Amino acid sequence: MELTEFGFKDVRLLEGENIAFAINVADPAGRPSSKFPEALLLTDTRVIHLSGPQKNRRAVMAAVADIGAVEITSNRRGVAAYLWAALAFVLAAVLFGTMENSAVRLGASSIVLLMGVYLIVSQLTEPGRPTAIFKAGNTEISWSYVADDNSDDVNSFISRLFQIKASAESKNGAQRTFAPR
Repeated sequence: MELTEFGFKDVRLLEGENIAFAINVADPAGRPSSKFPEALLLTDTRVIHLSGPQKNRRAVMAAVADIGAVEITSNRRGVAAYLWAALAFVLAAVLFGTMENSAVRLGASSIVLLMGVYLIVSQLTEPGRPTAIFKAGNTEISWSYVADDNSDDVNSFISRLFQIKASAESKNGAQRTFAPR
């Protein structure tokens, strides 16, 4: 089965493998994004995260049976915004020191300084994007999503994942043990 409906023409599922749940990043019209396609798929045997255009495709897969935990966390952006803000402050100082016309000197350096302040304020006040992290041994599948749009889908995805896992364990006769503490 090909995954063209999710924007991945060259990716196929295994023979007999079926999609149980899928979340894909779509454009406002509901079509898969053509520039940066991304999909999180749950089949009856594995979890698949596909992202990126065909030339820069990234695929991470893990067997449903191997997934031991799912963590939902809020990821903040890294320190890049602070580095750009520091660069803006340095550039504002350079502009202020090198320009001769006082009106242009104040205007240009103020604009660059305000851009740096905006970057810091934005970094401190914006909440991070929620991310679901599926842990399977040494492998982690991270899915960042928009909280308002995909929270219900992610929760349903996780519930369906553990239903499939429990069903497979019961079919294989694997007994669940509980060790009281």
